[in-house]
Amino acid sequence: MKDSLETGDVFLSGHNGEKTRLEADSGAPVTADLYRSFFDFSSDLMAVTDPGTGRILDVNQAFVGWSCYARDELLGKTTIELGMWGRVEDRDVMLKELCDKGLVDGIELDCKTRNGQTRRVFFSAKLVDTENGSLLIAIGRDITERIRMERVLRASQRRLSDIIEFLPDATFVIDREGTVIAWNRAIEEMTGVCKEDMIGKSNHVYAIPFYGRRRKLLIDLVANGDEASESKYIYVKKNGDTIFAEAFTGALYGGKGACLWGTATPLLDDRGNRVGAIESIRDITDHAAAEEKLRSSCEEMRRLSAHIEEVRENQRAAIARELHDVLGQILAVINMDLRWLNKKIPVHEKELLGKVASALTLVKQATRTVQRVSSGLRPVVLDDFGLAAAIDHAVTQFRDQTGMKTSLRMDQTIDPNKNTSIALYRILQEALTNVIRHANATTLEVSLLRTESTVQLMVRDNGRGISNEQVRNNGSLGILGMRERASFIGGRLEISGANSKGTQITVNLPLKKTECEK
Repeated sequence: MKDSLETGDVFLSGHNGEKTRLEADSGAPVTADLYRSFFDFSSDLMAVTDPGTGRILDVNQAFVGWSCYARDELLGKTTIELGMWGRVEDRDVMLKELCDKGLVDGIELDCKTRNGQTRRVFFSAKLVDTENGSLLIAIGRDITERIRMERVLRASQRRLSDIIEFLPDATFVIDREGTVIAWNRAIEEMTGVCKEDMIGKSNHVYAIPFYGRRRKLLIDLVANGDEASESKYIYVKKNGDTIFAEAFTGALYGGKGACLWGTATPLLDDRGNRVGAIESIRDITDHAAAEEKLRSSCEEMRRLSAHIEEVRENQRAAIARELHDVLGQILAVINMDLRWLNKKIPVHEKELLGKVASALTLVKQATRTVQRVSSGLRPVVLDDFGLAAAIDHAVTQFRDQTGMKTSLRMDQTIDPNKNTSIALYRILQEALTNVIRHANATTLEVSLLRTESTVQLMVRDNGRGISNEQVRNNGSLGILGMRERASFIGGRLEISGANSKGTQITVNLPLKKTECEK
């Protein structure tokens, strides 16, 4: 090795009017200034030392700021004197490699600043021969924060991996390019595919265990919605960036298949950029089967209830006819006979005339009772004149019975079929009964109107109102009965009210359900 530079000699310094070594050797001041600018303004730590003595000949501004020393405190000192080595043996290893190879390329060292703080530096150095001897040019980059962040990231990734691994639901994760980066234990059990055979795979390979072929899964719809793919699901719902879906996959469990519920959502970085997606899957085959069985059972119960209600209405109609046609006629005959007898009894037979008069009064009361009971069981006006006339009759009777102020609006063109008419009439009857029993109202509004798509029956009073708890009370047989009747004919019953502001009962029927029977 050539003679070392004298202490204090400055490489590319150009300070105080001195010529740089490069300028002195080449006579190229412009080039020297260019190199000086690069040296001074580089964000990396740069230093020039004498390889023989280890003394610092020059440093750039980045090195000065990093070391917490002033420039004059660095020049002419060795790194050992300044206590810059975290481990002195690292210096010996580096010097040996420099002697053997002439350079050190990309090693990590622990270095200390003036305040004793240990920093991790990514370090490269090279011996440069000049006419006046060798120089050691060193370049470093403080990677302490990067390493810290990498450790935090690795720890976070490790925790995330542990969480994903032990999630009870089958879960997998893909990166931005669609490559599988996580495949947990639950999805291994579900698909029979171990993570070693799936991690790193892309091009929709993860769909094969479910469908037997490559295709888009729910996780792929996170980035790009696809109506064609969404249509293959039994159910799809989006909530922000998260997608929920239900589907049947035929390839699972050796071709037996399963009904699955899936949730997929994007994974975002700290800037909100999508870096991947995660999907969790749950086997709901047993749950779906139970729900289907329950739906089937409920439908059977509804059909049975509808049949029972139909039988009941038929029985009511039969009893009403018997009361009206048979008992009513008998009472009419008795009434005529009593009137005939009343005319035949001599005037002086006052006791007999009194008995006949009393009998006539009882017959009249019995006739009214038969008419009232018969009308309650099945109003003749409903069968003979239709729903509108029956509602008009019911509201008139209600007004006469209660003395309450009533209003009625009806579309006379509405002519629903028999079952719909009976159901609406029974709902009206129950609503009127509730007003009498509970409302403490003074006015009543009833309407039967047609909209563009529905027929609507509305009953509203100005009474005490009804609470949400009372509306939801499954123990209220009256409300339950109205709901069931509305359901039988394909309608929907709504009940609303407020304290001291009355109650409104509305039945909405799709228009096609209320068309006339042809």
